[in-house]
Amino acid sequence: MALELRELLDGCPDARLDLLAGSDGLTHRVTWVHVLESTMLSDYLGGDELILTTGVALGGDDDLMSYVRTLYARDAAGVALDTGHYIDHIPEEVTTFCDEHAFPLFAIPKDVPFESIARPLCRRLIDEETKDRMIGNAFRNAISYPDRQELYIPALSEFHFEIEWRYAVIIIRLDDFADDPYKRIDAMSETVRKYLRRRVRFSATYGEWERIVAVVHCTSPEELRDVGRGVLETTQRALRGKETVSIGVGKLTQSIRCICKSHRQAESILKLQSRGKLDDRINFFDDLGAYRVLLGVEDPEISQEYYRQVLGPLLEYDKENGTDLTDVLRGYLDHNGSVRDTAADLFVHRNTVNYKIAKAGDVLGMDLSRLKNRMQLMLGYMLMDMM
Repeated sequence: MALELRELLDGCPDARLDLLAGSDGLTHRVTWVHVLESTMLSDYLGGDELILTTGVALGGDDDLMSYVRTLYARDAAGVALDTGHYIDHIPEEVTTFCDEHAFPLFAIPKDVPFESIARPLCRRLIDEETKDRMIGNAFRNAISYPDRQELYIPALSEFHFEIEWRYAVIIIRLDDFADDPYKRIDAMSETVRKYLRRRVRFSATYGEWERIVAVVHCTSPEELRDVGRGVLETTQRALRGKETVSIGVGKLTQSIRCICKSHRQAESILKLQSRGKLDDRINFFDDLGAYRVLLGVEDPEISQEYYRQVLGPLLEYDKENGTDLTDVLRGYLDHNGSVRDTAADLFVHRNTVNYKIAKAGDVLGMDLSRLKNRMQLMLGYMLMDMM
């Protein structure tokens, strides 16, 4: 968990730090506060730390400049220098560097002990992490155990998430990771969290394997669309290398008690995307057409039974005979019964398509020229897409 540097300092007015340079970097994320006197130990920094130093190990202006450059290179969030003891002035070269590189530089007044700065800042970071973990766990419980309201309503109410508000789930999936998947999911989760904090008043974000789950409170479908598109733009800017992002947005619920439905819808959208049934990088449940009706079937056994009844014989025939009648028939239906277009798409002769469609009709016991039968089969294929 991290906070923007500005947000962290605004929440700790007793932590006396005077900003000298690098104000454009106050949006940097901060994960912790460290005291670091020597750059020899900078290899132990993980990035995004606010560094405090007395300057006791610095021999002069050149050392100070080298120290600041090293912290910047190690992706520190900023640096605070104790003035009046070992550092009696800060060279213009240092402030200029910090301004040019948006690297926040602070002065610690002479009479202020480090403990009075580090303690409240670290406590705020811990409190924020604890709060986010509790909210995330509560929403996980709301999604996994909707009937056990005691597992999520008290915690969410404590943090002012109203039970009867409308919520939606947004699931973001990353593919082709440019780095360690855990690190990339963590970094992207923070990027999404930062955006949502600015965009909506109440939200929660947590990472899962290859995915990020966000729960947002919106008052209308139009607002949800704006938020969803903002998430897409934000994540696309943060992609690295050959990474790609896919986003599914569930329907707005009527209360927090049915957030699991929105989550299930968002998951189904990602499944359809992965199978090439949806082309856009972000898809909203309200735009799914006939898939909306199928996803609204509460009992999955009904969908599975229909799918097996309609397409089961053809799937079994393909399995036993090593044929592809199921795929050919799907292409035929997708091309509105055009043998020519189906043949062109599959790179085969039209006679081959005619033979296989006739064989599929025989196996299924259906007249494939009838609209009623074609509709039943398309419904079966759409259910197969969702499984």
